[in-house]
Amino acid sequence: PRPPNPFILFRNDYTKRHAKGGPSGPLEDSHSKRAGQAWRALTAEEKRAWQLLAKKAGDEHAKMYPDYRYRPNKR
Repeated sequence: PRPPNPFILFRNDYTKRHAKGGPSGPLEDSHSKRAGQAWRALTAEEKRAWQLLAKKAGDEHAKMYPDYRYRPNKR
């Protein structure tokens, strides 16, 4: 698994805070769109907090998977 980037961490937090419970589907799509809009509206300082969390998650990921290297599949 890849370590999460700042936006992925933000989106996970955003959907947890705004989820009403219920089936996933079209509502989940709108959560993604709203999360993207909210992300673009953040200030650089607010994004910096998420970047620090992503760095911490990346460091933990490196400890758990020391030989991990991102290797995308060639199509």
